[in-house]
Amino acid sequence: MRYSHRFSAAVLIALGLVVAAPAGAAQHQEITILHTSDIHGHVLPFDDARNRPVSYSEAQVATVVEQIRKTVDHPILLLDSGDTIQGTPFEQFIGVRWGQPSPTIAAMNLIGYEAMAVGNHEFNFGLDVLRRDQHEARFPFLSANTISIKTGKPAFQPYIIKMEGHVRVGILGLTTPRIPGWEMPAHYRGLRFEPMDEAARHWVPILRRQKHCDLVVVIAHTGFERDLTTGKSNGSEMENFAWRLSEVPGIDVLLTGHTHINIPPRLLHGVIVSQPWCWARRVTRIDLDLVRTASGWKIASWKGENLSTADVPPDPRITGMFKADHQKVIAALDGPVGHVTAPVSVHGCRLHDCAALDLIHAVQLEASGAQLSLASLLTDRTPDLPAGPVTWRWVYALYVYPNTLVSVRLTGAQIKDVLEHAALYDAGLDCRAGAGCTLLTNHHVRKYNVDTMEGLSYRIDPTRPAGHRIWDIRYHGKPLKPDQTFTVVCNNYRAAGGGGFPHLSSAPVVWHSSEEMTDLIGDYLKRHDPWTPAADGNWVIAPHLEAEPRHAHRQHPN
Repeated sequence: MRYSHRFSAAVLIALGLVVAAPAGAAQHQEITILHTSDIHGHVLPFDDARNRPVSYSEAQVATVVEQIRKTVDHPILLLDSGDTIQGTPFEQFIGVRWGQPSPTIAAMNLIGYEAMAVGNHEFNFGLDVLRRDQHEARFPFLSANTISIKTGKPAFQPYIIKMEGHVRVGILGLTTPRIPGWEMPAHYRGLRFEPMDEAARHWVPILRRQKHCDLVVVIAHTGFERDLTTGKSNGSEMENFAWRLSEVPGIDVLLTGHTHINIPPRLLHGVIVSQPWCWARRVTRIDLDLVRTASGWKIASWKGENLSTADVPPDPRITGMFKADHQKVIAALDGPVGHVTAPVSVHGCRLHDCAALDLIHAVQLEASGAQLSLASLLTDRTPDLPAGPVTWRWVYALYVYPNTLVSVRLTGAQIKDVLEHAALYDAGLDCRAGAGCTLLTNHHVRKYNVDTMEGLSYRIDPTRPAGHRIWDIRYHGKPLKPDQTFTVVCNNYRAAGGGGFPHLSSAPVVWHSSEEMTDLIGDYLKRHDPWTPAADGNWVIAPHLEAEPRHAHRQHPN
């Protein structure tokens, strides 16, 4: 286990900072903090979309927590940094489609969480679902920087204060403010989101001075906007604030999430920071030893690590609680939606047009009646589909987010800008004699932001500078004119500004749907049964490409 010091108890005593206390009063207090984030509905150790067991789940988090509780005789704080109620068919079917209590919240209630920061994906299903789940939780949803426009006050509880042994602990919750760039306005109506560091600079002094907290812990649904080793910006300052939060005076522990990275506990600007990956794969454990000083309780030493859940069995209380519901979800996912006449794969769909991506385009165009469709593959983990029956399971594996559709009006010039933004992924070619060419990619572009457009034809030249890679754009065989106008359908995440695409969030909206894309895909396959997969090859990357390297960074779900 990694062991680090902020202060040495011996040094504090030598400096005379450890003060005498009334007879019998404690001079030391140990506290263990346990933390998860980005559970995304992974309650059970089973991948519903792929119909197979996995080695991580909230049921295994329960086992880890219970094992720790049995081995310590001091207070334990169990916290979470959000993105909880979205992410798996199991959670979505039970907690949204069937209108039952959220299984993830029910599991967290059983385990005994004490607070959760509100994540951006908590807004995916609208405020009614969010507030219902908040009401069902036996722990508070915290977000000090989510503000009610009507009252000007936090729309969620900003903090809680806990007496852990002899120590007064303030726990502040914060939410990434980028939600208006990802969600449709109806999903956060009446709310605004303040910068996280500004909110922290307001609330941390309140916890310290007015509420007399000895220890301040921040649970934040955000990641780091700078490399933790070099301090170099990674360009994500609009959504990630953890580096700036670590610079806010008065914070002792900063527990982060959102970016799905495994960051074992470490010091940054004198603050203990960490992140426990995602999907209940890790539990952060931080053990604090606090000492009483003239100015209150201080951290004398600490140690921490991120514990894998793969090494423990799932808690039978949770697996038993959801056994019947899980069987219902399996049966629903096994339900047929049609047939396919040839195999379908998502492999290589960013190198060349493919049937899986053109299926998404066809669904969007038919549902909206738009002239053009903008879409991307949302995951590389969709299993290959053999010829034969198609089930809801494959549909959910192909389209992993609860997106709806929006049609906007764009000019030809704006469409080129949109395509140029998608082509930022294509950063060059490595061509070798007799071996073909490998696409060089921009690792800062997340793969689910590599969109293509259906309804016109175009070419991508990765060897050209950024902003000049799209050429030979044609609509019905004729060159695209800058002043032509078109209706373009895309998902609500993209229409709200997700991925930083230009023009979409400010373009006139001409149509929107309340149906989720999974339903639309299923309905399309039923109407076009059997579906013959085919790609029309309306876009190409030239010259011929043989391979695409993997990104060096981890992807996270918007």
